[in-house]
Amino acid sequence: MEQVPVGSRVLDVGCGAGLFLLLLARQGRVDKGYGFDVAAPAIQAAQRAARDSGLADCLDFQVRSIEDGIPSGPWNVVSVVDVIHHVPSPHQRSFVASLCDRVPVGGRLIIKDMVSRPYWRALANQMHDLVLARQWVHHVGPDQVDAWVESHGLRRIYNSRIDRWWYGHWTMVYERPSL
Repeated sequence: MEQVPVGSRVLDVGCGAGLFLLLLARQGRVDKGYGFDVAAPAIQAAQRAARDSGLADCLDFQVRSIEDGIPSGPWNVVSVVDVIHHVPSPHQRSFVASLCDRVPVGGRLIIKDMVSRPYWRALANQMHDLVLARQWVHHVGPDQVDAWVESHGLRRIYNSRIDRWWYGHWTMVYERPSL
């Protein structure tokens, strides 16, 4: 969250129940936030939470299919948290490219996802998504994502890895440099 500058306009792709945007707004980091997800119940929960928290004026949550594309807007931060592994492998590279296309000069792209190595952690993540999301997911490693993003002119400014219990997560933050 500290990688989101105060007063940002944030697009959260695959926002689920809106937790990331809600936390950012509570910290005063979001001037305007737009989150979308394919899951209507999750979006209803996000809308309710924004309303109940008094944040509905700065946060907008909508049901939107990824097939509709990633919306254009005045975003200076694009975030995608635990989504890439839900995208089928043949479409992951183009999905990442579409994220990059929405980042303006000086803007940031924040990607957090699950590890693909070591194998036992990836398997734990796989089983978690199979049970909870009822979906067989497709992990992609941070090195591959890094290569895809950097080929679109963004440069990495931050990376981290967190292993907790049997889960493993990685986060990378990119910035589009001035011309």
